[in-house]
Amino acid sequence: MKKRRGKSTLTFLTAVLFAFSLMVFGQAAAADKPGDLQVKGQVKAVSNKAKTLSVNVTDKGVMLFKFNENTKFINFTKTNEIKYPTAVVVKYKTEGPDKVAISIKKALVSLPKGVTEIKTDEVAALVEKGPDAGNYFLVDARPATVSSAGHIPTAVSIPVTVLGKKGAELLPEDKKKLLIFYCGGPT
Repeated sequence: MKKRRGKSTLTFLTAVLFAFSLMVFGQAAAADKPGDLQVKGQVKAVSNKAKTLSVNVTDKGVMLFKFNENTKFINFTKTNEIKYPTAVVVKYKTEGPDKVAISIKKALVSLPKGVTEIKTDEVAALVEKGPDAGNYFLVDARPATVSSAGHIPTAVSIPVTVLGKKGAELLPEDKKKLLIFYCGGPT
């Protein structure tokens, strides 16, 4: 969950959408060891039986990676925790015709300058007070169909696609009000 104070809401939303697009459409980057490679892209499929991960990488298409007992899973423990489409960063090495994953990490969005993370218990305390007493505005930025299935009490559903188009119109005029946004996954 994130909170934001001060400056322009549109600037904030633009930064969030830009960071999200970088996460989704990331490209190859340098790795830690010579010979190791790294790519960032969207998970297309995971097979626990074949121990493979298919990732759609911008400018490279779908790449197939093998994983094994030596593969490090960063910020998750089991491959069934990877939901489609999830952005991942895969460090790998080439062994013959195979690309073998050294590590697989869920790609998390970096928070823009001026935006800080808020802990779940802090949000729970605010929700218990209510929006007026807690002086906050809680936004569920998930798709409307997901939000309608269940959401945090006092949250207003404004999907991220709508925030990008009409965010300033839908958010409170009171600039001293704490804005809290949440979505479907960790930051």
